[in-house]
Amino acid sequence: MEATAVSLTRTVLDGVLGSAGTAMADEAALLLGVRGEVGFIRSELQMMQSFLRVQSSATRWGAGGGGCRDTVRTCVKQVRDLACDLEDCLLDFTLHASRSRWLRWGPGLAARHRVAGRIQGLKATVVELNQRNERYNVFAAASHHGATPGEEHHGQADDDYPRAQLAPGSERQDIERAGEMDELVKLVNKMGDAWVVSDMALIDGFDGRAWVTVPHPLESTDEVERRLRKQLGVAPDRTVRAWLEENRCLVVVDDVSSHEEWELISRCLPANGPTGSRVVVTTRRDDVARQCAGDVRENVYELKPLEDEEARKLFCQKVYKDAGYKLMDDMMEQANRILERCRGLPLAIATIGGLLANRPKTSREWMDLRKHLGSELESDRDIKRVITSSYDGLPYHLKCCFLYLSIFPENHEIRLTRLLRRWIAEGYITKPRDMSVEELGRRYYNELISRSMIQPSEKARASMAVERCRVHGVVLQIILSQSIEENQLFIMDKHCNEAPQGNIRHLVVTRWKKNEKMASLNLSQVRSLTIFGRCPVSLISSKLHFLRVLDLEDTLELENDDLKHIGELHHLRYLGLRKTNISRLPSSLENLRFLETLDVQDTKVTQLPVGITKLEKLCHLVGGVNFAKDLAGKTRKNKEASKCNGDPFEMLADLVTGCYGYKQVEPSCSCCTCEFSVTAPERIEKLRNLQVLGVVHIARGSKVAKNLGELTSLRRLGVDVDATEEVGKDLCSSISRLVHLERLEVRSRSLEFLKEARKAEEMPPKHLLSLRLCGRLGNLPGWMDRLKDLAKVKLIQTQLKQVDVEVMGKLRNLTLLALWEESFAEKTLCFGEGTFPKLKLLYIEGMENIESIQIKDGALAVLEKLEVKKCVNLDDSKDGLSLVLVL
Repeated sequence: MEATAVSLTRTVLDGVLGSAGTAMADEAALLLGVRGEVGFIRSELQMMQSFLRVQSSATRWGAGGGGCRDTVRTCVKQVRDLACDLEDCLLDFTLHASRSRWLRWGPGLAARHRVAGRIQGLKATVVELNQRNERYNVFAAASHHGATPGEEHHGQADDDYPRAQLAPGSERQDIERAGEMDELVKLVNKMGDAWVVSDMALIDGFDGRAWVTVPHPLESTDEVERRLRKQLGVAPDRTVRAWLEENRCLVVVDDVSSHEEWELISRCLPANGPTGSRVVVTTRRDDVARQCAGDVRENVYELKPLEDEEARKLFCQKVYKDAGYKLMDDMMEQANRILERCRGLPLAIATIGGLLANRPKTSREWMDLRKHLGSELESDRDIKRVITSSYDGLPYHLKCCFLYLSIFPENHEIRLTRLLRRWIAEGYITKPRDMSVEELGRRYYNELISRSMIQPSEKARASMAVERCRVHGVVLQIILSQSIEENQLFIMDKHCNEAPQGNIRHLVVTRWKKNEKMASLNLSQVRSLTIFGRCPVSLISSKLHFLRVLDLEDTLELENDDLKHIGELHHLRYLGLRKTNISRLPSSLENLRFLETLDVQDTKVTQLPVGITKLEKLCHLVGGVNFAKDLAGKTRKNKEASKCNGDPFEMLADLVTGCYGYKQVEPSCSCCTCEFSVTAPERIEKLRNLQVLGVVHIARGSKVAKNLGELTSLRRLGVDVDATEEVGKDLCSSISRLVHLERLEVRSRSLEFLKEARKAEEMPPKHLLSLRLCGRLGNLPGWMDRLKDLAKVKLIQTQLKQVDVEVMGKLRNLTLLALWEESFAEKTLCFGEGTFPKLKLLYIEGMENIESIQIKDGALAVLEKLEVKKCVNLDDSKDGLSLVLVL
């Protein structure tokens, strides 16, 4: 994988040249007296970039002799290390240039001499590297690599390949294996009263179902039990094991990798009890399978390789997005030879198919790939050659993005927004001319999915959007060692606490005890720090001078004091604190002038530091509690706690009934209370680069509602409003000015103010894609039927009527509708004839008033998932839900 070093180095050089070319850098160079040195380094870097562009093409198919490649690989690594050092220096450059007056006087003089001396030293290093390469004829050796056979044929460089345009959720990753499905169903039911012959009948035969993919590493049963409890709806006062012993449930435990893991997992699972609960375990190890089956061999089912026809269908599905595609004779010959080498292994077929989907579809191209695969594939060990080939076939800008995924543990669900914002912070995505950085990053992400390098998670498929992904365990093991070597990744856990010899650019801490002593590490070169589990004491310090990404999402036992040095990390671009116990952010946060992402969602943070508006590069400010179906339940618990504490506003709220608007008596807190949002800072309009904002609380008398309209770059907005007449009017006016807005979320005890807009210029942007509303509304606003692009609607406590359902039923692009607690006020919910033509997902939950659901002929024509829960008075008639579920 010498292409790895090439691609990583090219990515770094792109960032360096961008920094070195700015006017601010030129100003700093002049001030520091090193203008000549910076110009020289810039020219040398441009030559290095050209050299690496040739290498990234030449290494795709492994051109050149082994000795040549070793020499070039060493050179590339040296260029990479030098480029990283240059980038670090230029980061300091930019920081000092932003306060040039400080450089001229007092303590700035020392910094000035330090940076200037470092620049001069780097110039000497560049000269030395060039002399060394000349001595060993590196560039001459590289020139003999030449173009690859594929490039001679089609004459395109890797950057010129058309990018995949994968529509999220548009492609099935599996091929039907009806015979094996029947065998598995029989095995699951063999101890039951009946033999079930269809998978749908199998599913319907259980009271509850759950699918848990085992996280690696697995330390205890807590995580598995938490996931089972959530999926099965187990009451807090019950254990999962007891629940499964009393109910007939089907549980799938996916990817058990060791005997120790099964010992932990089995503690929360029952033996086969009288209720007939069943546990299906998947594993890649035969000995683990026998252990899970209690050494009863007939209870172990081994999936066989795909038959020739199934293999061909999967191959065509991946290459042409059509399992039934008819290949020409010459292409069929090459396809058959490739499939012979894959030996029916689905992962190998899908990976190779994903690679070929993005390359010219010619017999010559396929023949070149087949020759490169080498000997036949016979085991998981040999599949490394397939994955390596697919990796080498990636364009260089995707290589670094893909390798970056090795930071996340096996089977970890990676949220798309988290990944994209980290890529951007690392400099892996450069700003294009014709689209936003996020749009380009999403395109990279979809292309990796289309090539089967990463997999959409099951949760993502269920929501019709690839918003979460995973890396296949086999793929991760292959890329992990490469990332440790080339991307300078170091994973520190309780089994590995020895400092590495080289520099650390990406540090991951996992399975750590809070007060356990760490080995002494050189943190001065670390670009990203990611914690899974507990954060070692004093790890977050000023020693992390060049840190760009600090990702503490889901970190256990994180305390406010752990962030006391955060303001000293001047180059930080991404700060992720989601789902931690943090309740207060330090005031020194205002020093992070390069910060792009601040994520405090689902934390206890309700107030932002006063100086937050100084962070002019901030693009994503995310806080508050996520909009979910249990939001109303959380609100009630908070309300009950307030009443117990004698909160007079909550007592008053109980006296106010009906669907009053903002002109009636209102408590000071909104629908979801300000404890579920962060207070919006005054002068928020100074954050002109904000693209994502929410959920922010807008209090009575605040000017924030009026000033939000100046944030014209916003794509996502979430607000929690104390709605007076003036605040409601100002908010509607601001929303109408946000022309790029794609997702809008509004929470308030009363949403009546949304219906006041009457003129076209007061409507929300017409290209809105997602709308989330929480609070009393009564009827939909008149502008609702004009949102022709609206794809997702989620409602809580809106108290809508049947006429409003009919309005939504005419929205031609609506694919998801969630009607959660008290969102519908009548007893009969009817989906009329021909309504909801594109709706694929329908969620109905917590509607105690509904007695019947009617679905007329032609309604919900393409519905794929219907989920109805906690509708206790619902009559499941033969003409209603039963008919739908059978289909």
